[in-house]
Amino acid sequence: MTARPLLTAFALLLTSATAQAREAVSVLRSDDLPAYDAPVEAFVRSLGAPVEVFALKGDRATAQRILSDLAADPPPAVLALGAKAAWMAARELPPTVPVVWAMVREPARYGLDGINMTGVRMETPPGLVLAQFQLFAPDARRIGIRLSASNSDPFIGEAIQAAKDAGYDVLARRVTSSRDVRRQVVTMMGEVDAIWLLPDPLVVSPSNFHYIRSQAVRARKPVLAYSETLVDAGALICVAADRSAIGKLAAGQVRTILDEHVSPGSLEPVSPDRTRVVLNRDTQDAIGLRVDPALMDFVDQTVRERTQR
Repeated sequence: MTARPLLTAFALLLTSATAQAREAVSVLRSDDLPAYDAPVEAFVRSLGAPVEVFALKGDRATAQRILSDLAADPPPAVLALGAKAAWMAARELPPTVPVVWAMVREPARYGLDGINMTGVRMETPPGLVLAQFQLFAPDARRIGIRLSASNSDPFIGEAIQAAKDAGYDVLARRVTSSRDVRRQVVTMMGEVDAIWLLPDPLVVSPSNFHYIRSQAVRARKPVLAYSETLVDAGALICVAADRSAIGKLAAGQVRTILDEHVSPGSLEPVSPDRTRVVLNRDTQDAIGLRVDPALMDFVDQTVRERTQR
């Protein structure tokens, strides 16, 4: 079957299914985390249609019950927030139900690539991240990146290329174990001006992260992180996706699907168009980094609670 007949068939199924479905668009929250509040609020405001919110509470039995009810009485579309909700939606809902996922890292890992699925990427475009970082660490010229040997996330390649395009000398190396991470971190501190932590379960495990953080403070090197949680834990700064923008973009994806009767699979996932800069002032003081007071206008949140672990 060619792509166009497949999309046409989906549109016909969508029209038929929507006519028989419940009226409200369903929002699935993986957990009751505050991080999901802003996307939900922005989605509800932007969609301009009835919305019903379901909290899966991180519980498989609860998720299966909710998804079973939705499968029996399908909504016109679903917004799945978080990997758990998105994976359950892909697994349990009929393929006629459009699903937009958001706040999911590595969506391909969870099989979120069906004809009825599209989404909003969680990662901020790396060029935008580095443009903000350069304002706060303008003297950094060599940037160090460590990645596990098994990390095949396409975002990693984009990030490395963006750093090169921004004029950095990039020292990116692979590691195979926690011991390897720590050994290379010690060497890296003498080779680079800054460290960029990218999504990688091995490198940013809690114990490895705190080791990297302590070594960076000792060497007085700034650590650019990919999440606000890591800044709370002691990284210097992150440039994260604005959560309200994620909800607004997701609403735009749903509106396009419903109003134009197009297959979600024909819509490319979109990237966040607004960011939040979070700065750890304790870490800034600890590494002796001077920040022009005028630059604080670019900071959306500062962290002052020192974390000792």
